[in-house]
Amino acid sequence: MKSPKELKHEAGRIEDCLSTIQILAEILLNNGGFKGEPENIDIPPQISDRGESGIQQAIQLLAGTAHREFCRMATDLEIPV
Repeated sequence: MKSPKELKHEAGRIEDCLSTIQILAEILLNNGGFKGEPENIDIPPQISDRGESGIQQAIQLLAGTAHREFCRMATDLEIPV
């Protein structure tokens, strides 16, 4: 079983992943407000389609990492998942 210090470190990594996912999702939501809005024709989207795809992939990567860390922590704490 891991020490409390190790578990705290893992919990911090999970928290960092979730916080980053929240920020990236907010960026995508805000950028989406500029897409397809006729009244905003003078204000183009701030992120290109390639940039959006990159953010989406980063969210998937971070979510997968957070999930693995959570499962590892639950196993170490003998919490059934």
